[in-house]
Amino acid sequence: MKFAIIGAGGLGGYFGAKLAAAGHDVGFVVRGRTLGALRTGGLHVIGESQIDLPTVTATDDADDIGPVDAVLLTVKTWQLPEVVYHLDRLVGPSTLVLTMQNGIRTPEQVAELVGREHVAPAIVRVYAKIDRPGRIDHMGGPGTVTTSTWDTTGTPQIEAVRAAFEASGIGSPRVDDIWVDLWEKAVYMIPYGLLGALSGLPVGGLRTTLRAEFAATMAEVAAVGRARGVALSGDVVERTLGFADSMPAQATSSMQRDLLEGRPSELEALGGDIVRSGRETGVPVPRHELLYSVLSLWEAIARQTPGAGR
Repeated sequence: MKFAIIGAGGLGGYFGAKLAAAGHDVGFVVRGRTLGALRTGGLHVIGESQIDLPTVTATDDADDIGPVDAVLLTVKTWQLPEVVYHLDRLVGPSTLVLTMQNGIRTPEQVAELVGREHVAPAIVRVYAKIDRPGRIDHMGGPGTVTTSTWDTTGTPQIEAVRAAFEASGIGSPRVDDIWVDLWEKAVYMIPYGLLGALSGLPVGGLRTTLRAEFAATMAEVAAVGRARGVALSGDVVERTLGFADSMPAQATSSMQRDLLEGRPSELEALGGDIVRSGRETGVPVPRHELLYSVLSLWEAIARQTPGAGR
């Protein structure tokens, strides 16, 4: 299949490398130092996976790639306005755009640009980060991409994408309702990022020292999801805590790392969206209100004082 990967960070670099190593036609849409690194040194994955691709297709102009079977939109939420203009040149009549961002609103945002028929909400579960441009550190996690069409029907296009993932060593589990899976990930990722940033603790500390608060914050996200019509199960918090218990103890979220190191983060799209969704649905989210307010203040200070971080 022909894939375009927008971004070559932890997600784009890892999944793009897996697909390219399996023989798929993969083009990376990137810029700056990453573009230079991919063009001169290729793409390499280290850590739990070892992949060396001395040569990859990389460009900052989507016209060089043209319409593809699937676009993997792997940049962070705050980067979306900078890259979505590429979609016009990558999306053909049957192209699927896999939205791989954390959070709850990206599929809706992308659907406004390309139409719901082209959007495949995707939930990724992997720990991977940039070691340096062109070099991705795979730290663990399931390494899966759960995806489906907007209405969770099985179309030839989505089945072909899932088959390509599976053949490339990327698990692609089936789900009955993609929106349940997206919100179940939000139940984990949003408290994980916010509480981790506020406390400075990795997931091992959150699931022990702050376990009660971790669970209560998860429950707020679940309550908002249910108010929005998502059929989350009654045991979603318990199962999510169980998932957290299975993760590497020292793991941290990308939002946590970005906030603590004073970089642009997904705070607005994660914490901010839950606060706004709580207000829209009338669901109280006092913990998220506090976390979002405090971390927004820290982020503002960090922007004014580069390198200040936490």
